[in-house]
Amino acid sequence: MTGLDPQTDTILSISVLLTDADLRPIEPLGLTLYITHSEIQLSSMSEWCINTHTSTGLTKICVDPSTSTTAILAAAQVLHYIQTHIPTPRTALLAGNSIHADRSFLMVPPWNAILAHLHYRLFDVSALKEMVRRWAPEDVLAAAPVKMLRHSAREDVLESIDEARFYMALVKSVGGGVPATPLPRPVLTSVPFGNDDAALSASAPAPEPAPSLLDVSTSGGAVSNSTSSDLPVQARSRVRSSGMDEEMKDDTTAQGFRTDVP
Repeated sequence: MTGLDPQTDTILSISVLLTDADLRPIEPLGLTLYITHSEIQLSSMSEWCINTHTSTGLTKICVDPSTSTTAILAAAQVLHYIQTHIPTPRTALLAGNSIHADRSFLMVPPWNAILAHLHYRLFDVSALKEMVRRWAPEDVLAAAPVKMLRHSAREDVLESIDEARFYMALVKSVGGGVPATPLPRPVLTSVPFGNDDAALSASAPAPEPAPSLLDVSTSGGAVSNSTSSDLPVQARSRVRSSGMDEEMKDDTTAQGFRTDVP
């Protein structure tokens, strides 16, 4: 994209790859399109975008009408491509790294027709990464595929799929099934709306538990209260969609998008 604001910035390129629920290609070629922009539009980008998109050759492609197309035609072509391979509406999931960023741009016309054909649920590969970061041994995340940061729509989609395959293999390798006894939920205090005194009382630190007891809710709270503020932030977004959804009868549908978030 020319920036990160879907209300003022625009998509420069979009890449689509289709996979089944096990991340196997449905159609191996995929679809990659470049959107025509004027030199004035591109010169108004941030310094990071100008430097990055110039170095990758994206700027040169987008100012040339012979190698790019309009957003209206590109959106129609993407939708046609998806519907050709996945004709049933609202079955395929939009998925990939930090997918919400790409979805925010696809919500803007003329791209919104694409979202209307997809399922409302998202499959965020970055969310899988954050779960592994918090709940798995450190060496597990260290073994994940390394991103090359090429800032190419198609390459970023492929890397997103590779990362998703890593987490898929990790999940499928876990044995033992569902725990026989689920962990109890932490005890949460319900506070009536507008009751400031009760809210302050409820937010006060809880008494220390007796030494002889294992307070599962406390250890669970330590995890659920953790934030990603001290973690590296994904600066880019790759979007791919996979047909993994318990409500879907056909789990062999998926598609992917990357819209060049800086």
